[in-house]
Parts: sequence; structure tokens; C-alpha cells
Amino acid sequence: MENELINYDKLNEYDSNLNYDIISMDDNNPYLTSPNATTDLYFYQTKDTLLDPEVYRSFIKNIEARFRRSKEYKTYKAYLMSIGFDHCQIMGNVESGEQVDIELHHNILNLFDICILICEHVLNTVGFVSSFDIIQLLINEHFANRIPCTFLSTTMHQVYTNSGPEGYIPPNMTWGRWWELLAKYKYGITFDIATKINTYIERYNGQFPVSINVPQQEQILNFAYYNEFGMSPDKVSNVYSPFKEGGGNPYGIF
Repeated sequence: MENELINYDKLNEYDSNLNYDIISMDDNNPYLTSPNATTDLYFYQTKDTLLDPEVYRSFIKNIEARFRRSKEYKTYKAYLMSIGFDHCQIMGNVESGEQVDIELHHNILNLFDICILICEHVLNTVGFVSSFDIIQLLINEHFANRIPCTFLSTTMHQVYTNSGPEGYIPPNMTWGRWWELLAKYKYGITFDIATKINTYIERYNGQFPVSINVPQQEQILNFAYYNEFGMSPDKVSNVYSPFKEGGGNPYGIF
């Protein structure tokens, strides 16, 4: 039809005169390309495509933002509130209502850390991953109650989010079997994640309920070494280690 709005024969072409395909395939990995762009945009990400720290950070932040906007995330928060998490864990007299909001707070590891944990595990085991994969895994792990979280008032959420280790919430106020999350995604444990987990375990030593299978700190650190260097700590001698050098992690983005 002459007045057809879309010419489907040329939908995949940048310019019919140039015969330039916008969507192409590279070893079964579709990617977007343009003569005006310096790099191609791949659907699946690998260690190589995420080598640039800024690219990696943008990839994870995009996943985090999309997950927070998802209806599944909102549904999970509503589910927790329906089973009694309808007040601030720090200021117990503050309950959710028309004039007061309480917010879901990811404890021990923030949502960015959890995205990194899952992403690194999949990259180290499968070799490639897409943002859609990680978002779906985030949904699955939340609904499986393996994500450490609690509820705080808006003010308390802002305070505890920016307080580092001082902002940890005690185990008896934390929902989610986070030790199972670590066991499931152990090949995604980075030095930064290991530090946060071990600091939490050390800080609340003796306060964990007997129902919590607290992982061994040495085991967590072993996985961080293995994931980073492919070897155990006792075999790492002249290799850089954030724990030995006292510096930040080698990626500089966590």
C-alpha cells in the first residue's frame, strides 16, 4: 500500500541506499550498530564487553533502576507488608499510612551489590549474560526470600543507606535467607562483597539466631580469591590483593 506508514521490507535497514543492517548477529549474539557510532551495542554481555569500569557500572545501574520500577518488585514489597512488615524496624511507632511511607531497605548488601553478585556468578559460570537475565534472577531471588532486607521509614532509610557498616541492621530485624543467596551465587563473590559480609558476621557474632546457617568467613574470602585470581589465598603471593594492600578493589566501581 502506498500510504502504509511502515515499510516492513526496510525496517531492519539504516538506509535503503546503503543497505546497512541495524540489527546483526555475531556468534548468535545480536547487536545494534550504526555508522554514526564508534562501538556496537551487544545484547549479551561478557567479561570483555564489560571490561571498562564505567560501562560495567552503567550496565548494573540500568539493571537496578529497571528492577526497582518493575511491577514484580512492587508486588514483593506489598507481600512483605501484608505479612507484618508495615512499620519501621528502627522507629517501631512509625507505621505505613496515608501520611507516612516506609521503604524496603536492602541490608548487608545493597541492591547494586546483589546485581554484581548475580552478574559475576553468571559471567564466571555461563560466560555471558543480558540485563533481562539478571532482572529475572533478581525477581526470582526476592520471591524466594533469599534477599536480606527490612523496612525503614523514609528518613531512616536515607540515614542507613549512606552509613556503610554503621548502617547494618541486626540479624533479628532482617528478612531473607541471605546465606543461601551466597551459597547459590558463590562464584560471584567479589572482594568488596566478601568484606561487607565478613564485617557483618564479625559485628553481630553471637547474635545470630540458631536458624541462620552463618557461612564461614574464611570460606567467603576463599571464593573472593578464587573468583578474582582463580586460586586459593595460600597460593596468591605476588598477586595484587585489596585485603593485603589495604586499597579498594581492582575494579574501582563497587
